[in-house]
Amino acid sequence: NMQVRLSKIAKNTLQHQINFLEMIWTQKEIIVFLKDVKRVISDLENGKHRQYQKSFLNTRSALIGKNHVRMYFRKENKDLITILLFFDMRQDPQKIIDLLK
Repeated sequence: NMQVRLSKIAKNTLQHQINFLEMIWTQKEIIVFLKDVKRVISDLENGKHRQYQKSFLNTRSALIGKNHVRMYFRKENKDLITILLFFDMRQDPQKIIDLLK
């Protein structure tokens, strides 16, 4: 099994995303969002990272949360995948590059 870890930015952006969703979504929708996160992590742990869309700089991403949030990750080596960040697609895409610096 692959090891999947969250970067510091991923932890921060996930928390920020949950806080934001709490203002606009129902509890049920947030639970579905978190299930999406768990499903993708489970896929990654099971070596299914190639099924996700290539993004940039050797990263891939999954669209989750009613397709409003993109989860970016990178395979570091044969045993490890790092989740880089969670990005709300309604934001300026330039922010992704800024967050990853």
